[in-house]
Amino acid sequence: MRQRLTRRHWMLLAGSGLLAACSGTSQKLVVQQGLVPSAWLRRLPRSWRAESLDWRQSLPAWPSGSRCLALTDGWAMANQPLAAQAWPQEALDGLLPLAQPLLPFGLPVGFGPWLLVLRNRRDLLAGGGAERGWSLLLDPSLRQQVVLPASARVVEEIARRIGDPAESLARLRQQALGFGDHDALTLLLHGDAQAAVLPSRAVIPQLSRDTRLQALLPESGAPLWWALLQQTAQGEAPPVEWLLNPRRSPLLDQLLRAGFTPPLDRPRLQAALARQPHAELLLPPAEVLQRCTSLLPLAP
Repeated sequence: MRQRLTRRHWMLLAGSGLLAACSGTSQKLVVQQGLVPSAWLRRLPRSWRAESLDWRQSLPAWPSGSRCLALTDGWAMANQPLAAQAWPQEALDGLLPLAQPLLPFGLPVGFGPWLLVLRNRRDLLAGGGAERGWSLLLDPSLRQQVVLPASARVVEEIARRIGDPAESLARLRQQALGFGDHDALTLLLHGDAQAAVLPSRAVIPQLSRDTRLQALLPESGAPLWWALLQQTAQGEAPPVEWLLNPRRSPLLDQLLRAGFTPPLDRPRLQAALARQPHAELLLPPAEVLQRCTSLLPLAP
């Protein structure tokens, strides 16, 4: 026996059709895979949706409807916008001074240091070994056991911090098992490598899960990684409320646990950092942070 559709049923059907029609016109935030924690992406308003893309060699063609991009600093600089980006003033308030030079390339929303990560090599850190800093990568026991970043500039910056840049770079290459970011953590966890240089966002979540891992931020500082929002040519910024969400807990705590630190002045982060087990890796002490560097484009 057929059941008659009530007025309420018709309204629900009409509403679902309207939503389906609207979904095709959603404004799109294209995210470099693994860069922005899902806890923040889930807070996008209904008129926006996030689409994750994985690329390794070159920038892709952005999907239709892309209004804003979330990229690491290297890719954001390669995709440098043609015009100045307009961001709400509220999203700029309280940014760390070291975030200011990144503004021509997008809005800095997350950052952290590259870390030296060891697997089951506490012996290298014992007896003041940590004071050797980046030079630990040159230890003879790590020959062909180190996974270095795919970025030549990150590797060169680490070599510069070890000593003579050319000599240190040559020695680092001799130590390398390989160069890459995507598989480095897997190689480390599986025991195929004993050391790696990784961005803090990849390391922090693992430190509480796997006691075999030890992470070191040398006193000499480190190169920094950045997450930037960049508007497309026909794009616009996501709503200001979404941009400001990371400044408040509980989302702020969730982002920090994911190794994603909003680049805000220390007082705004202090309470949430105090609840984190690896706060010194999330926002290094001021004297160490002063010795960290952002890898801005080289002067022509």
